[in-house]
Amino acid sequence: MLKKYPEYKESNVEWIGKIPKGWDITAIRTLCFLGRGRVISNEEIERKFGDFPVFSSQTSENGMMGKLNTYDFDGEYVTWTTDGANAGTVFYRNGKFNCTNVCGTLKSKTNNVSMKYLPYALNIATRGHVRYDINPKLMNNEMAAIRIPFPSLKEQINIIDYLNNKTSKIDDLIAKKEYMIELLKEERAAVINQAVAKGLNQKAEMKDSDMEWLGKVPKHWEIKKLKYVSRINRFALDETKEENYEFNYIDIGNVDLEDGIAIGEKIKFVDAPSRARRIVNKGDTIVSTVRTYLKAISYFEQDIKDIIVSTGFAVISPNNSLVSKYLYYILRSDLFINRVCALSVGVSYPAINASDISEINVWYSGDISEQEKIVKYLDQILSKTKESINHIQKEIKHLREYRTALISEVVTGKIKVF
Repeated sequence: MLKKYPEYKESNVEWIGKIPKGWDITAIRTLCFLGRGRVISNEEIERKFGDFPVFSSQTSENGMMGKLNTYDFDGEYVTWTTDGANAGTVFYRNGKFNCTNVCGTLKSKTNNVSMKYLPYALNIATRGHVRYDINPKLMNNEMAAIRIPFPSLKEQINIIDYLNNKTSKIDDLIAKKEYMIELLKEERAAVINQAVAKGLNQKAEMKDSDMEWLGKVPKHWEIKKLKYVSRINRFALDETKEENYEFNYIDIGNVDLEDGIAIGEKIKFVDAPSRARRIVNKGDTIVSTVRTYLKAISYFEQDIKDIIVSTGFAVISPNNSLVSKYLYYILRSDLFINRVCALSVGVSYPAINASDISEINVWYSGDISEQEKIVKYLDQILSKTKESINHIQKEIKHLREYRTALISEVVTGKIKVF
């Protein structure tokens, strides 16, 4: 059974509620000196590779974006993201390091605070202080005003030890479940590649495709350039379209190979970006031609109305020799995606022309009934995989919610851990 403190008092801070009688409520400006990182470009990192990490706004890799041969900070610090999607995310840092200009820094000004305690308290506290006026922001003046529960140094250390132990176990469990998801995705990709490149008949006689990246395919299958089995970018909005025409606009950011298409609010033609031009129809597949590494590929299975996609997509419509969803599975296979990426030009913003995509060879069964069987088989496999992934993702969500709730209960003194 969880322990409680013998007495509590009002904190007069809404998110905190009551705290143990011996605790204080203290503003960050009282505990820490506040600073900020500097502008550090990718080019600077590439020129000056060294031993000292550069931390930025990203939460992957603990926020590290590279290394330099010099450092701006040395010792125990807490940093947080000031701008962007991760605004308010707090990290503990120790040693020699650098921060970009989207990082704020905290340095202790008192011996009564453990810098390892602050991230636990602040990652709960910052949630109610991030501004969402234009972009998410939590600037230095806002961080300085945040008030947190402040127990004695001894109690802080006990809290740190307890939460380090508990959260590491939760994080390990989350990591294992995320690894399970990656294995399911890899298995799914392998199944798609096998079905669209080799077919379902394991005893089928094979022939060489004369393409090293594809290997052998069933002997009775055909290999043709995409432009000979489909039409690409058939329809587009005319510049004379009436200004009040409303449609749902789909850009690269709205499409994900895993989650499909996220359709946003309607916009008027007069207000739409100039790249909002491609018309799509039922049975079309869209393939991103910019930032091709994002694998923004999706299929329009249902009847659609008033949806326009960016010119950053190639809209591919199969001819009568292909079942539309069969072509989609070919186009979303790693075999085809890897070919698109290999032919893309550019490093930070790789792109490919729709005309170049049309020149890529595709392989297919000329038997419509075989195509339909492959589609049915893959639909069933993907449905089961998606169900398994969704189940694991819900488990991860619950674990993260439990982790947050546990930290909140401990740092506000609702439970006593020593």
